[in-house]
Amino acid sequence: MNKKLIDAAGVAALIIATYAAVSWYAGSRIEADNRVAVEALNAHLAKTWSDQVRITPVTYNRSIFSSEASYVLTLPAAADNGGVKHEILILNHIQHGPLPLAEIKLGHFSPHLASIRTVMAPTPFTEPLFKLTQGRSPLDGDTRVDFDGAAVVTWSLLPVDYTVGDTHTVFSGARLNADIGRSFKSSRGELKVEGLSVTRGGSSIEIKGARLHTDTHFGTFGLNVGTSGATAESLNVTLAGKPAVAVTRIETRVALTENGPLLNGEMHYDIGSLSVDQKNWGTLSLTALYDKLGGDATKSLIDLNNNLLARSVNNAPDADLVTSADVKQFWQYLHTLLQHNPTFRIAPFSWKSPEGESQFSLSATFAAADLHPGGIGLASNPVQTLDATLTLSRPMIAGLVTDATQATGVNPGQAKLRAEKDLKTWLQTADRLKLGKMEGNNFVSKLTYEKQVFKLNGQAAPMNAFWSFLGTVVPPGWINDDIAASQDGPDGTASIRHLDPSVIAAILTSAEFTFEETRDDQGDPLLKVAPGNSGAAKIEINFVGCGTDPTCEDVLLRATFSPDKPVALKVVNDWNLRNRWARAYVNQKHEATIEMDINAYGGIGRDALEAMVNTFFKIVGDFSKELDTPAQ
Repeated sequence: MNKKLIDAAGVAALIIATYAAVSWYAGSRIEADNRVAVEALNAHLAKTWSDQVRITPVTYNRSIFSSEASYVLTLPAAADNGGVKHEILILNHIQHGPLPLAEIKLGHFSPHLASIRTVMAPTPFTEPLFKLTQGRSPLDGDTRVDFDGAAVVTWSLLPVDYTVGDTHTVFSGARLNADIGRSFKSSRGELKVEGLSVTRGGSSIEIKGARLHTDTHFGTFGLNVGTSGATAESLNVTLAGKPAVAVTRIETRVALTENGPLLNGEMHYDIGSLSVDQKNWGTLSLTALYDKLGGDATKSLIDLNNNLLARSVNNAPDADLVTSADVKQFWQYLHTLLQHNPTFRIAPFSWKSPEGESQFSLSATFAAADLHPGGIGLASNPVQTLDATLTLSRPMIAGLVTDATQATGVNPGQAKLRAEKDLKTWLQTADRLKLGKMEGNNFVSKLTYEKQVFKLNGQAAPMNAFWSFLGTVVPPGWINDDIAASQDGPDGTASIRHLDPSVIAAILTSAEFTFEETRDDQGDPLLKVAPGNSGAAKIEINFVGCGTDPTCEDVLLRATFSPDKPVALKVVNDWNLRNRWARAYVNQKHEATIEMDINAYGGIGRDALEAMVNTFFKIVGDFSKELDTPAQ
């Protein structure tokens, strides 16, 4: 009997020791994964919001079966915030696997790496919020982390009802349910908000039954591939002295797919009903589709847009947010985007009211177009074909004109007669000018453009007036070559076919970089640039394959970082997945290195060259920030 007890005790001790060992391993794994997750989340916040929005680990205390961690989420603070830092303190209580007690209580008996309970703790910034919730954490979250790093998230926000000054806000609370892939590489789930209303004076906004949903993953270009969208049961907006607007059954959906180096996508927007001052304006629906967008150029345009949004958050409202370099980069990216002959369709935009339905459909294909030598605008028209049809319901337009006339104080009977008279005059004028024709109760107008011929309802139309009009509403150089040629600056208008070191030197000098000119071991020209505050230890611009020839068609820009700078291989690998303008690697000296090529084959504008050089130095700074994250 004693021997059996001893044997049983030995088995129990072995089980406990094994469980403790596995739990300790799980604790070490979750701590390492935690660092990776914080790095990934900060990189995502910096790109999509602002580098001033950041998660900072504060404490991490690990024991055998559980750990405690705390983080600070820092938000941009206004200049007049009274010195209070906009910080949110987040606490995590982590139970290690393989069978966390919290999961067993919920009836989950499959092995997991960890079970995490997340709450908020008061800070000077969030203290008023804790008063509203009577000391309870406004955030309450449960996260189950699997051994492959994926997570199942169930988080909720408490409802609050508060008044600040003359502004009254009622928030019904929110609930998030999602499956998150390792390092946030994928997400599938939804965020639900039952209601939110804000009232101030005679103005108010109220939204009910809101839902955000996503089923996406990071694709080759670092974009969210898959579907996402939002729905809402109703939206009501009332502004003092303005008509009240009521919208029901709002739905949006965006889908993105990859096809090798290209992106295809579609967007859907639907409004179940639109009312203005209780007048029913009907339903709205829009479907737009695009194909053959270059993935690299699309990602660059999105990054540029995110940069501008971040600046708008971090700078004063009257600050000059868009620089000439931004404009040049936009046109460079657009020029690259057109290389694959993308297409765009609106199929269709539909507006239905009780009186009838009107529609607009469009199909357009685009061709590659050279950049204007000045770097701003395109040197030729990129539109290859265009086919558009506008269908206007006569009863619908008559009803809208009647309502507009009544709004001026005219009685309903007279308003209807006047609307019919005015509409008849407009339709006769449109028919005389061959702008369209009546088909039953609909006025139809068709516009086409193909083989440099513009037709309105099948009739060739004079192009000069059309292109002149477009030249007044789009940036110079898009349509009218004469407009583009009027831009000043001999350097900007000349096409560079060989990259002379003096050209790059002039760009560096104008950007206030210091450098010295020398030659490498092969005798090629080499510019050694002082790194300044870029974060790099060494920056070189190498003119490749020139030898004794003073000019080249290829230039290699390289930045090398100090071996003392922490190098996370994951950062380098992720960088190469998300960025195609420059490549990163770790050299034989264990130094992080980033390189970018510029090729002048076929010619390149000086301003475009300047934009590319400036892009490289911006990339160096961005890459340096990513290297500053803690190493794995």
